[in-house]
Parts: sequence; structure tokens; C-alpha cells
Amino acid sequence: MTGPIASLALTRGAILAMRAGIMACKLGLAAFIGRYLDLSSLGLYGLAAGAAALVPALVGLGLVNVIMRDAVGAPLEQLAAHLRDYWSLVCAAYAVLLAGAVVAVAALGADRLSVLVVLVIVFEHVGNDVVQILTNQERPLLANANAFLRGAAWILLYAPAAFLVPSLRSLEAVLGCWLAGSVAAFLLFAWTSRHWPWRAAFASGLSLPWLVRTVRRAGVIYVSDLSFVASQQLDRYIVTAFLGLQLAGVYFLYWSAANAVSMFVSVGVLQIERPRLIRAFRQGEAEFRGRAGALMRTTLAASVVLGAAAAGLAYLALPLLKQPAVAEHVGALNLILAGIVVRNYADAGAMALFAARRDGVMTATNLAALVGLVAAQFALLPRTGLYGAGAAIVVAFGVVALHRQVLVFGLPRRAGSLS
Repeated sequence: MTGPIASLALTRGAILAMRAGIMACKLGLAAFIGRYLDLSSLGLYGLAAGAAALVPALVGLGLVNVIMRDAVGAPLEQLAAHLRDYWSLVCAAYAVLLAGAVVAVAALGADRLSVLVVLVIVFEHVGNDVVQILTNQERPLLANANAFLRGAAWILLYAPAAFLVPSLRSLEAVLGCWLAGSVAAFLLFAWTSRHWPWRAAFASGLSLPWLVRTVRRAGVIYVSDLSFVASQQLDRYIVTAFLGLQLAGVYFLYWSAANAVSMFVSVGVLQIERPRLIRAFRQGEAEFRGRAGALMRTTLAASVVLGAAAAGLAYLALPLLKQPAVAEHVGALNLILAGIVVRNYADAGAMALFAARRDGVMTATNLAALVGLVAAQFALLPRTGLYGAGAAIVVAFGVVALHRQVLVFGLPRRAGSLS
């Protein structure tokens, strides 16, 4: 018994260490760009990072969520075949997008950074899928190693190099190193999955009927997933539109500190519990209620503790940036962190609804969060600036979190049979 317990403790410790590294590196990179490039460049980087989250949600059609849910307990042959069909569709979409970016640069004189951004988006899309695949295969250590390569390792190499070599202090260098980290993560997955039945899957050819059926099945999840991601990323574009690139850079710096907390909770708590919550729903009402309640309590506690720690560290580090605009709006950081705590709790409720196959209800709450957030930002940003951005997160996700809690714990009676 001691052996498995010790092994589990070591795995959890390694995951937390990698997640902490990603949290520190992403926040450190935002601070580095704000200090050694400028806040407007940080704003542009934030917009590129937002695209790397929004575009995969748009292109993916919600298929990976259906594939991963069906893959729990299924043979690898089925998973490999489904991923073959899904990734073929995704690659075709990105080939068109990449060709468009190349033509825009060559014929219209667009910034060549657009090609780099598209390439980053492609490998970030695959990388996000890989993390879900490995997590659902209950290989969280490898999933987090993949995330570490994409979110931390390249930053650990880039930042010292750019500090020593000023010519590397450009968005082109940042995006190029990000792309290298994402490619390395993909190669790691290719190596670790080399014994999977890929050859047999690709030898049989695409299954268009399955793909069409799954696209239809994923319709509700697609709208839900897209609205969920949009509710996390659209705010930076709205802030840019109302307040300009410089304050968008300040907002992205604060958001990076808050989002590090969200990432830590997502990978350290939510993603680990996701397959277990799915199984708990299949096992019956009592098991599901207990697992969902524990998940939501753990999520809230972890978010509060990590949010407080992030606030303390940020207050110590922000003066080192020597950016007056950052110091002038530091109070907005607390509101944004509070909003992330509330959002994490709402995300735990969304995961419970997903595990219980309440896709329609989950979609409705995601859309409500998006509409509420956009409406609150349009109302508050012109009057209160960056403080309004944080307050909008608290208000929109606070309402949704309470609604989801009611839905989750009233869910078994509404869902009918749990078999």
C-alpha cells in the first residue's frame, strides 16, 4: 500500500512543480516583455495568445470533447481511428488558413508575424488535444510534461538569451521560440505514442460517416466550448478597443498572473478529476454527488489560496517593471484575481454538467457567461477603466457559478437514470 501511495504523491508533486513552473514562466514572460520591450508589444502578444486559444476552439468543432468522453474505457484502436479523422479535418482547415496568411504577406504586404502566429496556433491546437488525450488515458505526468514544454521550457531558454542579446527582444523572436516549444511538445507525444496503432488507423482510411455523425453530435458541445473559450479570451480584445494597446498590455500582465492560478487549478485539480467524474456519473447518484461536491470544494479552496499567493508575489514584483501605467492600476489586479477564483468555481460546475452529459444546459450557462461578461465590460470599461474589466469577471461568473451549483446538485433527479 505504501508503494502506490508514495508513487501517487510523487506524481502529484511533479505535476504541481511543472504547473508552478508554467505559472511562473508565463507571468515572467509577460513581465519581461513589459519591461524590456514595451506595454504595447505586451498587448500585441496578449492578442496573439488569445488567438491561440480562440482559433482552435473555432476550428475544432467541439469534436475532441466527444472523442475524449467516448474514449474513457475504450480500446486504443478506437481512439487512434477517431483522432485520425479529427486531425485530418483540422489539418485541412489550417492548411487553408496558413495559405491565406502566406498570400496576405506576399501579395498584400501584411506583417510576416501573421504566418508565425498561424503556425503557433496549429501546434497549440494539437498540444491542447494531446493534453486531453493523455489526461483521459490517466497519464497526467506525461500530459503535464507536454504542457511544460509548450508553456515554460522555451521561456526558460528565451528570457536569459534575450536578456544577454538585446536583438532578441522582439515579438518575432518570442513567437519563434514559442513555436519551437510547441513543436518539441508534439515530438514528445509522437515518441511516447509510437506504439499506438497509428499505422493500422491510417491504413484503413478516413471514416467520413463517423466524422459527419460526430460533427452533428458535437454541435451543442461546440457552441458550449466556443462560448467558454470566448468568455476567457474576448475580454482582451474589448479592453484593447476601449482603452488602447498600452492599457491592454497592463491588463494582459494582470490577467497573466490571474490565469496562472486558473491553469494551476485546471491541470492540478479539474483535469485529473475529469475521467473520475465521468465514471462516477455512470456508477450512480450517490457516487456522483459525492465526487462533484468534493471537486467544487477543492477547486474553491485551491483557487483562494493560489489567488492570494499570486497577489502577494505580484505586489512584490510589479515595481521591478518600472512602468508607471502598471503601478497606477494595481488595484485592478485584486478584482481580476477575485474574478478568476469565481470563474474557477464556475468551471468546476461546468465539468460536472459535462460529465453528466447535460450538454444543452452546460452550453446555455457558457453562453450566459459570455453574454454577461461582454455586457458587463461594455457597461463598465468606459466608466471605470481596468477596474471595470475585473469587476465584469466577478459579476458575470458569480451569477453563472451559483446557477451551475443549483443545476449540479439538482441534476440526478432531472437526468433520470444514471445507468
